[in-house]
This record gives sequence, structure tokens and C-alpha cells, in this order.
Amino acid sequence: MPKDSRAFDPEERQRTRLLKKILDSNDLPGLSPLAIRLVELATDDRTSARDLSTIIEKDPALTTRLLKLVGSAFFARPGVVTSIPHAVVLLGFKKVRIMALTLSLQDTFPIGKRKGMDYNYFWKTSLYRALIAQGFARSARLGNLDPEEAFVGGLVLEIGYLMLYSACSEETKKGFPQANVPLDEIISWEEETLGINQRKAGSLILRRWRFSDNLVESQRYFGAEALESDKPILTRLVELARRATEIVFAQTSDLYELQQLTQGVLQLEREEINSILSNTFEKVEELGEQLSIEVDSETDIMRVMEKANQTLARINVAMDTSIQGLLEHVGQYDRSFARISEEAARSRRDILQNTLDAVAHEIRNPLLAIGGFAARLARQASEEDRGRQYARIIAEESQRLEHVLNEIISYSEIYEPSFAEKDLISIIDEVLEGLEGLFRRKNIRVIRDLFQEPVRVPLDKDGINKVLLQLFKNAIDMIDHAGGTVTVSLQTLPLTGEVSVSISDNGRPVPDDILNALFDSNLSARTFGRGLRLSLARKIIEAHNGRIEMKSLEGRGNTVKFFLSTRVRS
Repeated sequence: MPKDSRAFDPEERQRTRLLKKILDSNDLPGLSPLAIRLVELATDDRTSARDLSTIIEKDPALTTRLLKLVGSAFFARPGVVTSIPHAVVLLGFKKVRIMALTLSLQDTFPIGKRKGMDYNYFWKTSLYRALIAQGFARSARLGNLDPEEAFVGGLVLEIGYLMLYSACSEETKKGFPQANVPLDEIISWEEETLGINQRKAGSLILRRWRFSDNLVESQRYFGAEALESDKPILTRLVELARRATEIVFAQTSDLYELQQLTQGVLQLEREEINSILSNTFEKVEELGEQLSIEVDSETDIMRVMEKANQTLARINVAMDTSIQGLLEHVGQYDRSFARISEEAARSRRDILQNTLDAVAHEIRNPLLAIGGFAARLARQASEEDRGRQYARIIAEESQRLEHVLNEIISYSEIYEPSFAEKDLISIIDEVLEGLEGLFRRKNIRVIRDLFQEPVRVPLDKDGINKVLLQLFKNAIDMIDHAGGTVTVSLQTLPLTGEVSVSISDNGRPVPDDILNALFDSNLSARTFGRGLRLSLARKIIEAHNGRIEMKSLEGRGNTVKFFLSTRVRS
């Protein structure tokens, strides 16, 4: 009978040796009997708070550290916690058990950097992951999630990494990937070099340590496979927490994808997700101090925001490219609209709408994800808090880009006015009323030179409303914070059958490039902000078969005037 060739395979022998070493715990770190007993409490419904206290109090060092932890700012409990039973009363059975288990787990491996392994980094990422998983479980709209089990699941998710490292020979350890390397790369190296990966090792050791089946199962899958709908909910939750932690440590910047996945799996809204991540930065430093893990949350926030800033730069480039495509589509549609059939016009409209949708997906969604998260971090930032001050800058830049994008989308959309006879003076007054607060903040006096009686004109109210808003905002932008004057006047022109509206300011002259945008039919992606604002106004006025003009003089300010026909349309 032929012998099994695998018996002589060096890689198979190494894999078998590592598995045996891990299972036998020979020369490897092992969970203490007390910690194993703490794990067993989770599955024994007969266990009482008294039983828990008795077990913990058998270890005086653990008792002292746990009481210090329970009395820390992390739990925000007033007064001194004097005993384990007292801690159980204050926090509850589950929280005390989890914190005791956390202390015991962390005692299993060294702290700091030893023999090429940064244990502090490992436990720091594990702590972030545990707190995020706990936050997800608390907020998820699912009835079968235990936040304390989620915390443990996040904490021990990559425990097999440390076990494999400990089991390797000294020579192999020299090439062992550091914990900050992406998970798929680490696992690929482990399987190629060791014949086994950390998740397999983790599931074996957790089962040996008598962790629950749910926690053992969560070790088995990672990446897209872990998020499949047939996987246990805890498996999916800790995978989401793992991905969120990658964002914290700048291994990825795809916050939007994380938000989408978490919304789908856990039914959490974007603001809830941002709140959980933001709150984690507040919690992790205090808890890390109690666990002797070095955590600098301000530095972590700075790292996340730097990654967000890089993403904003890429969005800016993508916006430039996408906008150019949008404007080309708009130009093609505008030039061909008058000479093509209605069916062809509909086809062009569909193409333009699809392009708008693509821009919204490519740019707006990631932009909102970054801006919302940065704004959440920036709340209650102090002068000394550099990380959150940076977040405020990122939030403001995101808002600026979002505003520009909205104006570009607005300009690019097909505009066909819906005419009805309206009082133009009342429309002007509505817009002025809406801007009253902005005028007041910039110390701007508004001079209203309008008729007492209504001036009825056939127009599209929404469109003219938007024109007035854009032109008033342009005038406001030209006036500095020292204050100034904006004058709005109206004239009727019986000879031409027109009415004109004039908006003047005494601010600095409108720059030439912005002024030219008002009259340039061949817009480019460089026409951002006020230039696009004027182009949008021109587009709407021209759709009314009207015209618009502007003058800008050094020392005398700027005047923009548009003309509308007073003749009723048939």
C-alpha cells in the first residue's frame, strides 16, 4: 500500500507542529483558570452575582485592578467603589465579568514591544475594535445582540495572530508581518509560510478556552465572506467593527462603504455610526490607561483626518473630471435642443440624468460621509484639541465642496421654465426676507427702490427666485465685514415691453474671471463658486428669453441687471 505523500511534506509537518503546539499550549501563553471560569459564567444561567464576586476575589491583584477600573472616569460612577459586590450592583453582572475577563486576557500576553512584536499596537487596535463592536450592538435595531459579547468578540477577534507568532520559530518571527499590515496580506503570508492562518488558530484556541460557539464562529470568516447574509449576526458585526478600526488606523479611508454596509447589516443610520466612532475616541484613552495600554486618541484623530484630507483631495480631482463631462453634456443638449425631435431630446435628457446620477454616486456620497463624520468629531472641540480642530477644517472643506457640487448639479440639470403671471416685487421681497440674517451679520444696509403697486410678469417663480438668490449672494460676497450697501431697484420699459431688476453693491470689484463666467457659454470645470452662480442665473434668464448684464468699476462697486418680457405667453 503506497504511503501518504503528505507525511513527508515539510509544509504539512510545520502546520501540524504549529497546531499541536497551539492546542497543547506548550511554551505558549495560556488563559488563567480564573479567566476560563469567567468565560464559563456566560453560559451558566445558574451563576449568581455572589458567584462572580467570589471567583474574582480569589485573585487579589485582579480585584484591585478591577476596582480601580470600575471607579475610573470610563464608567463615570460617582464615589469610591469599595468591593466587587459593590461593583456588580453599580455596573451589573455582565459588565463586571467582561471587564475582569478583559484584564485577564490582556495579562496573557506581554505589553509594549518585545522581540519584534508591538503588543501595545495589537491591544490598542483590539480595544478600539471592542468598543466599536459594543457600540454597534447597543444601537443596532436587532433583538439578539449582546453588547458585552460583542465587546469580547471585537477584543479577541485577532487573538490567533499572537498565538501564531508565539508558536513560530525565532527565524520565522523575523519575517512575521506587523499588526498594522492589512488583514488579507497577513493571512496570505501566514497560509503561504505557515500553512495555517490566524483565524483558524483563533477558533481553535477560543474553543479550547471554552468561549461561546458564537465567538468561535466569528473567527472563521473575514472580508466579504463574513458579511454574507447567512453568517451569524455577531460574525457580521465584528467584521464591521474590524473595518471601522482600519479607518481609525488609516489602513483604509472608505468611510462611505462602511456606512453603507453597517446601514444594511445593522440598520443603523449614518449619524448613529458617526456618533459611535466619535464616542469611541472619547472612551478608548481612559480605558486604555486602566489596562496599561498606551493610547493617544488625539493622534489617532489626526491620523484619520489626514486620511480624510487626502480623500478630499482625490474627490476634488474627481469632481473636476466629472464636472467637465457634465458641462459637455449640458452644452450638447443646449445646442441641439432647438433642432432635434422630442424623442431625441428625451434621449439626451436621459443621458444627462444618468451622468448626474453617476456624479452623485461618485462624489456626493463619499463627501457626505467624510463631512458628517468630521463635523461630529469637531463638536465641542477645545482650543488645545488639535485633532478635533483639524476635524473642523475638514468638515468646513467638505461643506464647501458639497456646496459647489450642488450648484454644479443644479446648473447641469435640464431647466424648462413653467410660466405663470406673478408679482415680481413680492418675489424680490421674499428673497430679501430670507437673507435678512445674512445681511445683518455682515452689517449690510439694504436699499429697496421698488414700486408700491404689484408688477406682474409671466415667469417661472422658482427659477427667478433662484436667480435673485444667486445675485444677492454675489453682492454680499463682494462686501467685507466692515459693512456696506446693497440696492435693489426695478424699472418698467414700455417701449421694449420689458421689466428690469437691478442689484448694486458698493463692495470690491468682481474679479475678471468670475465676471467673464457670466457671459461665457463654454463653461469649464474651473468655473466654481460665484462664477458658476452667475452662469446659473444667466441660464435661467435666457430660458425666459431674457438677458442679463453686469458692470464692475473700481471704487464704485458692481451692478448686475436682468430683463424679463412683460408680454403674456400664449
